[in-house]
Amino acid sequence: MPRFYKTLPDLLARRLSLRRFLVPPLLYVGVMACVTPYQPETKSLPNKILIVDGYITNQLGPHQVSLTYTADYTNASVNFRADKATVYLTDSTGKRQDFLEVSPGLYRTPASFSGVTGQKYKLNITLADGRKYESTPETITAAPPVLKVYDEYTEKPVIGTKTFDKGFNIYLDTKDPATPGDYYRWRWTNFDPVIFCNTRSVTIRNNTTEYGYYCCQQCWDVRTCAGPACLNATSDEAINGNAISRQFILRAPFESFDRYYVEIEQLAISRAAYVYYKTIGNLTSNNGGIFDAAPASVRGNMKSLTNPDEPVFGFFSAAGAQKLPYVVDRTRGQGAPNIRVQPLPDPATPPPPCAACVESDFRTRIKPRWWTF
Repeated sequence: MPRFYKTLPDLLARRLSLRRFLVPPLLYVGVMACVTPYQPETKSLPNKILIVDGYITNQLGPHQVSLTYTADYTNASVNFRADKATVYLTDSTGKRQDFLEVSPGLYRTPASFSGVTGQKYKLNITLADGRKYESTPETITAAPPVLKVYDEYTEKPVIGTKTFDKGFNIYLDTKDPATPGDYYRWRWTNFDPVIFCNTRSVTIRNNTTEYGYYCCQQCWDVRTCAGPACLNATSDEAINGNAISRQFILRAPFESFDRYYVEIEQLAISRAAYVYYKTIGNLTSNNGGIFDAAPASVRGNMKSLTNPDEPVFGFFSAAGAQKLPYVVDRTRGQGAPNIRVQPLPDPATPPPPCAACVESDFRTRIKPRWWTF
């Protein structure tokens, strides 16, 4: 059974499909007034439209690209992974850098690869069925330095419960250069050490217990910004040359007293990338009403070389970056943390074998760049 994922382009594809099903409120008035109800045509997106989501920077990798296909909106899930593709970069000098498929539909550069400021890059894709695609060239421009990163503890009641949402809001300060036409995006990646790399469930008298298998090697769970949280983009149109203060990056949950490790990226993106992410943000935040922006024009910067009329969703970006680690001291939280439920060590005798740390979107064996714990 294929596994399904939700990324920024996934949300857009699902939104495009959903809009085909929505009937404007004024039509409902007509339905109520007629003897024969109006039955709108309910077309959805065609299957197998490619969705591309990825970027490179002038920082050390690995950098990654994910490839998925759209599924019919009536499907219980959103997208299927596009595996066994050939994915590579070419720069303005003709140099090529290949991406390696590390899990179905997920492609990464070597950790040693970094883009070069001022260089243009183009993404090239050949799918397993032979279809070919490429992006428009993107130029890497330098990003201004991050001046300060800090966090603030907050908590508020969760409506309808007796619990509290406890966590640390993380912000940064930076300064926009005096030159106009600068565009920014912020991303983050949280790495959390993994104790158990696999589990098994045991049910006795309707009571189920989860037991864990220890990891065979060092392993980290990976959590990145996803969905609307990744649409954190802005321009310097209103603040050119001024400070950017208290830019919200993420909320670190207070679920233990362990340190919370996150890598933050401040990206200097192109105008095309800025327009793309802001447009998606508008589409995903509105309510689907008749006055919402039409989504049909949001195609990104990918095109098909095999069939110029074939739609392609998503965006490949090349950006200058300032990347830095930040550690939240969660001992500063108030009261008891909202503890995560963890499996118990497997009590089997003899001890069961360890479980491998399987590389994926959500787990890695690669030690985080600034990890010192």
